[in-house]
Amino acid sequence: MDGSAAQTADRLQTRRLAATLPVYVATIFVSAFLLFGIQPMFAKMVLPKLGGSPGVWSVAMVFFQAVLLAGYGYAHLLVSRLTLRRAALVHLALMIVVFAISLPIHIAAGFERPPQQGEVFWLIGLFAASVGLPFFAVAANGPLLQAWFARTGHSHAADPYFLYAASNVGSFLSLIAYPFVIEPMLPLAMQANAWAWGFALLLAGIAACAGLAIGVKHSDAPTNLDVAAAPPVTNAQRFSWVALAFVPSGLLVAVTAHISTDVAAVPLLWVVPLALFLLTFVIVFQRRPILPHRWMLHLQLALTALLVVASAAKLDIGWIGTLALHLGLFFATAMVAHGELVKRRPGAAHLTEFYLWMSFGGVLGGLFCGLLAPMMFNSVVEYPILLVAGLLCRPGFTAIRMSPRVRFAVAVAGVSAIIGIVLGEQRRTDSVRSFFGVHRVFEAGDGRFRDLAHGTTVHGTQRIRNDDGSVVTGRPEPLTYYFTGGGIADGIDALRRTRGRMLGKVAAVGVGTGSLACQIKPGENWSFYEIDPHVIGIATDPARFSFISQCAPRVPFVIGDARLTLGDAAPGSLDLIVIDAFSSDAIPVHLLTREAIGLYLSRLAPGGAMLFHISNRHMDLGPVVAATANEHGLVTWVRDSRQTEELTRERKFSPLVAMVARKPGDLSFPESENWRLSEPAAVKPWRDDYADVLGAIMRKSR
Repeated sequence: MDGSAAQTADRLQTRRLAATLPVYVATIFVSAFLLFGIQPMFAKMVLPKLGGSPGVWSVAMVFFQAVLLAGYGYAHLLVSRLTLRRAALVHLALMIVVFAISLPIHIAAGFERPPQQGEVFWLIGLFAASVGLPFFAVAANGPLLQAWFARTGHSHAADPYFLYAASNVGSFLSLIAYPFVIEPMLPLAMQANAWAWGFALLLAGIAACAGLAIGVKHSDAPTNLDVAAAPPVTNAQRFSWVALAFVPSGLLVAVTAHISTDVAAVPLLWVVPLALFLLTFVIVFQRRPILPHRWMLHLQLALTALLVVASAAKLDIGWIGTLALHLGLFFATAMVAHGELVKRRPGAAHLTEFYLWMSFGGVLGGLFCGLLAPMMFNSVVEYPILLVAGLLCRPGFTAIRMSPRVRFAVAVAGVSAIIGIVLGEQRRTDSVRSFFGVHRVFEAGDGRFRDLAHGTTVHGTQRIRNDDGSVVTGRPEPLTYYFTGGGIADGIDALRRTRGRMLGKVAAVGVGTGSLACQIKPGENWSFYEIDPHVIGIATDPARFSFISQCAPRVPFVIGDARLTLGDAAPGSLDLIVIDAFSSDAIPVHLLTREAIGLYLSRLAPGGAMLFHISNRHMDLGPVVAATANEHGLVTWVRDSRQTEELTRERKFSPLVAMVARKPGDLSFPESENWRLSEPAAVKPWRDDYADVLGAIMRKSR
């Protein structure tokens, strides 16, 4: 009996060990997939609340990093203070509570409308109330399961860090799958339900992992005994973990802001830096990295030198070459920092503490670039600062020995340099930075024009000098997309023809330089809706642009997201709604959905119309407007862009415009104006919970 029992025990032990690695890898993979799946899903839910602002993504990243830190702290407490059995019971109980009270994911009550100020704190409260608990519960799994795996008796249990690579593979695939598979195929409600079922699967996996670890002999002993036997962690080690995590985390936010502001405002571009960031973790935490650390050290220096030369010599390598250079340097720098981080990792006994301090550094980096930098700097100056910090992560710099006096002098010099940069940025008048982006005002065309740009897109131009150099005086001429004879002006005139040559109340969403104010006829009652108060400040400053002050000095402004503020207008009160709120080609999707058009329709007077300015370098939005408007039984006309060399010389840009009305007789287009009645294409209408951005990009590319 004893021999038979021993054989049975051996067989069970063999089966347990054989199942351990696949079960742990699969559970960690599912956990990471859910962790990165919830972030874009909920951010997409929130975007309609704040105008599709890129600042939402920055705040979301900072919030999720902070909760990740809290999850890692919770995991460290479980591992260091409780037996494995008790830790498993506590964590499983937390998961069950989350499943019972917080799923499926939804926007919490009380956050229906954001304030006009303090958007950051309002957003943080919204995220905390809506997804804080589910994200916290999932965030703890990475270090917690690795610590449990270290107690399973598996042959790789002594060095469980390779499981972090599996975790980041799950994160990477989730990140790639969301914009290209999940978002185009599933509405938000189905995404939330699918995430809840994935959470239930994760709960079962965690229970299995706990059972595999608890089944080991003596596994019920307190885990802090292992910590006591291990070499102690010094404060210098902790500081190095924080610093080496701070730089790539901050650089992730900074390079995303830089390339979307100054290189290319390509939709979904934020996916690429984040994917590269996760890929560095996948590579460096492998037992045998496929890219040797010394290669990355050489590549970082080479790409840094190339960027310095290209910037100093103002080399034109095209936006694709520039994008590749910045992303390549970001990848190499993150690989260097994370590679040095892995070289400094402790034994498995201090695993959860290592992840805790690493996460703390990541939070500090995200806070600096996501929240502090927009308040300190008027441009994305944090990007070059962090590139320099990335060079300081190299082993050659960290090995330099300095006396306390020299170290103090270097610290003072560094702080002084930062203070000088901040003061210089605060005095800048050519660049204004807000929660909603960076707005640059500059002179172009040999000083004849003054432009306003958001990112890489010009949003308005005013001629300030004649060709002979004399100063332009009098009423300014609207240029860029708003010139007389262009699609926007002609669309407005098409409605005027059916309404006695005069419009009543008009709502114009988006201010820019205020060029559209010079298309207002005497007696018309226009209001401008703008989400960013800084833009209103630029447009109403006569020293910058004089369209408002010269053409409509008393026009009222309504601050806030148009989906919310237009709801305050009286039903049936508006003759025309102009939607011109797209910024730097990153469109606020929620202004083109079925729900949005339904709101506009309810505010339109009989015979009224909507005008959509849908010029975009990367997306074909005409079929989207037509298909979505058709959902409400509306008709759509489209005027294609017809740019000529003569218009370009005069700084007039022919826009792509769509006009939407209840019936054909509501608008009157002369045949010479090239308007065409658009038939609904084979395009699914966009809704608040569904928008096929990728499909719009593919149509444009064709």
